[in-house]
Amino acid sequence: MNFKNLFLISSLVTIASAATGSINDFSKYPGIVDLIQANTKNYKSNFKYTFTDGPIYSGDGTAYGDATSGGNCLFPKKEYYNDMMYAALNNKQYNLDMGCGLCAVVVSTSNPYKAIRVRIIDQCPECEHGSLDFSDKAFKALSNMDPARIKITWALIPCDVDVNEYPALVKSNSPIKFQFKSGSTQFWGEVEVFNTRYPVAKVEFLSNGKYESLYRRAYNYWALNSGGFGAGPYTFRVT
Repeated sequence: MNFKNLFLISSLVTIASAATGSINDFSKYPGIVDLIQANTKNYKSNFKYTFTDGPIYSGDGTAYGDATSGGNCLFPKKEYYNDMMYAALNNKQYNLDMGCGLCAVVVSTSNPYKAIRVRIIDQCPECEHGSLDFSDKAFKALSNMDPARIKITWALIPCDVDVNEYPALVKSNSPIKFQFKSGSTQFWGEVEVFNTRYPVAKVEFLSNGKYESLYRRAYNYWALNSGGFGAGPYTFRVT
């Protein structure tokens, strides 16, 4: 399958609000306050319908193991499990896959140790507003302790930002990537969008000169209301 034109317009995601946190929680970590402030200057436009009371939140931090595949977002293993610095987002903010691909800088307020960067690849159904469930590796890096329940504060950042020793997960000016679901044909198909600076809110497919909105499946793939995408090449518009 071939792609003809790929567009990234912006990232507008509708997610329920969570408990807000304070920028002061990051003050003991050199450079982090400046990093957050520099990368949230355009917060109101980049996250116009996302976390409207943000961009900083507080909640509980827990851990759920070091899985190397799966997760509700179904991101490609090779692309999304390289450094194992990931987290699951609480159910209310996750909002039917809308939180997939979100990047955040996190600190612990109850067990302060180090500021880390994580990416959302999964959902935590039992977690409350503002809470994150980390990989064991991310939890250890954050708190220097074995898995438990701690207090955290985290801030939204674009995924092309370096955070201390954690390099950007999306390289500057790198293209958006697409992956068709296994079994897709010209008559039936679903497509996943990844390698974006912000979570994806909308995907459209150019058909007969008009853009048609795709709907998001529960496992983070996008599909037409009926039928497939045809033989290609394809033009998608991503928001």
